[in-house]
Amino acid sequence: MNKNITIEDIIARRQLIVATMVIFALIAFTVSVVLPAKYQSDISVIVVQEQASEKVDAFSATKSAEFLSNIFTRVIYTTSFFSDVQNAPFDVRRNFSHDSEEREKEWKKFISVNKVNNTGIINISVINESRKTAEETAKAVAYILTTDSEKYHGGGERVTVRLIDGPNTPTRPTLPRILPNTLVGAILGFVLSIVLIYFFPNSFRFATTKSRMHASDVATDMEEVEMHESDSENEQEVDVVVDHFNNAQGSIEFDDEIHIDQETDALHERINNFHKNN
Repeated sequence: MNKNITIEDIIARRQLIVATMVIFALIAFTVSVVLPAKYQSDISVIVVQEQASEKVDAFSATKSAEFLSNIFTRVIYTTSFFSDVQNAPFDVRRNFSHDSEEREKEWKKFISVNKVNNTGIINISVINESRKTAEETAKAVAYILTTDSEKYHGGGERVTVRLIDGPNTPTRPTLPRILPNTLVGAILGFVLSIVLIYFFPNSFRFATTKSRMHASDVATDMEEVEMHESDSENEQEVDVVVDHFNNAQGSIEFDDEIHIDQETDALHERINNFHKNN
């Protein structure tokens, strides 16, 4: 494990990071495309309670609305409410399991309920593969809450539930969310790659780094070879010059007499000295 991981370490292993992000993004994209498309229909209702006295302060009224919205949030998931929705005059989903436990799980996946704190507002979403079924079921839920809510709260006529928004059903599938899921997959891939680099810093050394090191060594060896060849060529050039002047000195001997060219001999002596020193 490397406790001193640096930015340089991460950059050096960028291929691992990019590859992991691409793989996870592709997996998320593929799964999102393969999953069946689903539509979502949304409604919003508000719980209104008429106060018996005008002296009731706003805080007490808010707490009362909060209490009632909590009741309805739980009521929607009950078997009684489920049965009322099934019997409502709408084309609702009816292909639920006959087993009570399985049916409860399916109903909770089919419908989502969220309350807005301190307002008495409840947001309800119905999700189904059929756009019509999702919208019709949302209408049925709103119908039961607004027309037959007394059997669930016990507050009599002083408590009413009113539909304030919806049903809103987009024409295109809401789920799965392909782009967000793909981005999440890429982020997960990035996090995983950083974890791998952190815990296994020596296990992901790519060939590119080794190739660069090898190329550097080869370049150094080539420079040494070139320097050696250059020295050899210089020595050969000096030998050629020396042989030339030796030949030149010998060429001026004739008839057993030596005609000495003082300038040529001086140059020849300088070349010999240079050759001895090197």
